[in-house]
Amino acid sequence: MNKRNIIETLQMDVEIPDVVQKKANQAFAIIRKNNTEVNANDNIIPYSNKQSKTISKYSKKKIAVIAVAATLVLATLSTAAAYFGWSKSISEGFQATEAQKTQMEESNMSTFVNQSCTDQGITVTAVQSITDNYYTHIALKVEGFEPEEGIQPDFETLKVTIDGKEDFKYTGDFYDGLIMGADGSAVYADGSHIDTNENFERYVMEDGSLEYQITLSSHEKGYFVNKPVHVELNNIGTVSKAEYHNELNGTWSFDWDMQGSEDMKECTLNAPLGDTDATVVKAEITPISLRAEYEFPRQEVTETAFNENGEEESYTTWAEPPELTGIKMKDGTIYPFISLGADTMGYVSEDSDIYTRTFPIDRIINVDQVESLLFIKSYAQEGETISEDNFYVVPLE
Repeated sequence: MNKRNIIETLQMDVEIPDVVQKKANQAFAIIRKNNTEVNANDNIIPYSNKQSKTISKYSKKKIAVIAVAATLVLATLSTAAAYFGWSKSISEGFQATEAQKTQMEESNMSTFVNQSCTDQGITVTAVQSITDNYYTHIALKVEGFEPEEGIQPDFETLKVTIDGKEDFKYTGDFYDGLIMGADGSAVYADGSHIDTNENFERYVMEDGSLEYQITLSSHEKGYFVNKPVHVELNNIGTVSKAEYHNELNGTWSFDWDMQGSEDMKECTLNAPLGDTDATVVKAEITPISLRAEYEFPRQEVTETAFNENGEEESYTTWAEPPELTGIKMKDGTIYPFISLGADTMGYVSEDSDIYTRTFPIDRIINVDQVESLLFIKSYAQEGETISEDNFYVVPLE
């Protein structure tokens, strides 16, 4: 059986009997134990009992095929690692540890796709998606297109549907090699300092490929979990001074069924935020997002803004409660600003005083290690470092 046949066999939707399941899990456990031989950005995902099917009758031919594939896993380590590996933009960009990856695989939060589409010599591969109650991150690898160093690549159009619908929000951009440090400032993922010249982003990876990341968001709880997704990208080029410049026409489309997890840490609270009239009553925390619910009686405020003619105008709106911006871990580490954008906030209805704020975070976290939520009280003055004193600290227990 050659490598291609092995991969095709592993990709087949087949029924795996318990005895073969056990052998396969043992093989993967050995691989994990000896993971020093695997690239740090790769991860072997074992079959789990949650993913396999319960059967009473099965084909001997299927058993033999799967048994052979499981036996050959160790001999084809590099191929298996490539098939089951995490996307670099998610693994590196979200600073995921091996333990966090394993936990997300076991909870079905991560879906490995590995579906490729080639047009005009450009190959785009849907690598994986990670999904919780309100958000999905999708990573796609792009090969055959290499922009100049520091020049931002982009697709001209992006379309995403979930179960044929578009009643949600989404954004997409190329991974630039930057991550958020603990203090909320950008740093290179390899630990080196940012070169502050004009073109400091690192879009092109060591192997010449790029990675495109899409974030989906919905205010409806569980909207993306176990749903079919369609992704379509059209034309590729670069962006300069906020203007798109097309370089090549093409269409790359993908369809797969996302998994996802509704697992979360849900906390019932009664935490007044100083004298702001806002009380935090509930929090939901997953490895990739935060959500807070407040009781906050409506307060009209008057604000000013400049119109298109440069004239100052006044308008009336509702006051906002102190924003949830970060977390404090049980070891004392503070992450003051971890929002990745794609925030949703506001009152749950026109006649309600319940206000919510939800956002994806810029790293994968260990939910059980979160001690407190941080709500902004004040910002550090110029030359000062922001500290815990700048926040309303709300313990979860």
